[in-house]
Amino acid sequence: MRWATVAIRAGGDADATETEVRETGSRTLRPSLQGLVAFVIYLGVFILALGMPLVTQLKTPAVGQTEVDPNFYIWAWRWWVYAVSHGINPLYSHQIGAPEGYNLAWATTSPPVALLLWPITATLGAIVSFNVSLLLAPPAAAWAAFVLARRVTGRFWASLPAGVIFGFNVYMLQHSVSGQPNLTVTLLLPLIAYLMVLWWQEALGRIGYVIWMTVAVALEFYTFIEAFAEMTLLGVIGLIIGFLVVGRELRAKVLRLAALTAVAFFGALVLAAPYLIYALQNQPTTFTRQQPHFSLDVASLVLPRKDRLLGITWWAPSARHVLENTSYVSIPLLLVLLLLAVFHWRSRLVRLLAIGFVVIIALALGPNLIIDGKQLFGLPWGFIWSLPIFKSAEPVRFIDFGYLVLALALSMWLAELTVSLAVRAARWALGIVALAAIFANLPTFASVVWVPPPLHWKPALPSLKLTNDIPPFFADGTYKKYVQPGQTVVVISHRGNAGMLFQAYTGFYFKIAGGFINASLSSTDALPQPVALLSYPNKERERSFEAYVRKAHISDIIIERAWAEKWMFNFGKDLDMKSHTVGGVTIYSTSVMKTIK
Repeated sequence: MRWATVAIRAGGDADATETEVRETGSRTLRPSLQGLVAFVIYLGVFILALGMPLVTQLKTPAVGQTEVDPNFYIWAWRWWVYAVSHGINPLYSHQIGAPEGYNLAWATTSPPVALLLWPITATLGAIVSFNVSLLLAPPAAAWAAFVLARRVTGRFWASLPAGVIFGFNVYMLQHSVSGQPNLTVTLLLPLIAYLMVLWWQEALGRIGYVIWMTVAVALEFYTFIEAFAEMTLLGVIGLIIGFLVVGRELRAKVLRLAALTAVAFFGALVLAAPYLIYALQNQPTTFTRQQPHFSLDVASLVLPRKDRLLGITWWAPSARHVLENTSYVSIPLLLVLLLLAVFHWRSRLVRLLAIGFVVIIALALGPNLIIDGKQLFGLPWGFIWSLPIFKSAEPVRFIDFGYLVLALALSMWLAELTVSLAVRAARWALGIVALAAIFANLPTFASVVWVPPPLHWKPALPSLKLTNDIPPFFADGTYKKYVQPGQTVVVISHRGNAGMLFQAYTGFYFKIAGGFINASLSSTDALPQPVALLSYPNKERERSFEAYVRKAHISDIIIERAWAEKWMFNFGKDLDMKSHTVGGVTIYSTSVMKTIK
């Protein structure tokens, strides 16, 4: 039985019962058990092939310590547990950014993930729960894509590669090793599509569809508002495309689906209202990240990473132009979609996927067309990124939806049954080549769990050795001898966002000045400006620092020695502040600080 006959109720060409769908797949396992088997396979492959270096470092902040994002999420996982358990507003924190604190409504703290990991955070700490989230997110996304593909094709083995494409692509892995779980917890996207397929196949009633869709959409909103906005835009466009391709006899059904989905989105917004209202009432005045490399470079679709060119040297100049290639889909995978469209264009589902992929790529291009690192001209739909909710969005992130389309396309390509064994073998051969092209371009956690010297890093002392480990000052509880509960300190380190890391590790024992919450609202060095300016001190900057210390009621300056530069010890030299060196840190007390005249 051809997949077009089995699954076409998802595309509207014929009827198929759930029994028919099951009969075309495994005869030994129910679909739910097949999903469990698939998840175990994905998890095992991911850990053994890509994640083992992180598994051995679960208790260490090992990922991306030269960057600011990973330690922000370690903090966020701990913050939601702390805020909820203490009954305080989780959308505003006075624990960071002294003296005013930080508004978190426009930062991506991903509360569903943080709260789901609460038991791990409470028992093993936020560092462990963060590392666990990085290890589970790709296999979970792969599983969700498998569930969708299995429902559409009815075939286990053909659906298994779909999970690989969606869960283990370069977009997913690059953000995983960068410590950005907001971009890797994407399992809700295929599950939302799965709910739509269930309703279309009449396996889910109207009330059940609205309830489950409402919950799923609300969870996506709380997980990552930008992905929610992108999903909403693509959902509207997808329904329009679906209305045009299904034919007159099914257009009324598409309209019913659109109406039920609209009800579910309204319900999701009701559930999200507390967050949404607070965010809109407290919208930052400066909130924009318009930069060319946040748009998709067309060349990045077929150009692998510059260190994975497989001997094709003539690609090297172009590969260097692609600043951060998280959009590589490979020529073989694009060929799968093209051949599927050519040979099966009569299928409404194929037309929906092919046209939808073109739309996704057009949106990923953003406001400007960029090819081979060169910005050529503005695009007609560029106004989208001037809308309030898209101002700080990165258009290239639409590619994640493109991977979902390609994953489903590959599954359908492999599920097609033909009389000729040679043709089936050729289909699988192309599919295997596509999978190999994806895997050959993936980073692993081995590239980030060791400590590379930060760019332009000048160690304070030749004897200092970089280490990811938490300094004994915090790990052994020594900080309690030098800092009183609730006091405000400044943590200075070349480790990214070290202050928020140590604050989360100590369970918010102390407050900190500075901290990084996102690139639109805080400095990427995570330091208050009067402190950062002391890297090149003068009398005016010292006076500004003194005034800031008094305004923010800062009690101590804490330097992480393993990540220290020479300028970080200027407090004793230029400001006559007394210091103690203990447990891998040097701590300066502001109680003795000369007055700058």
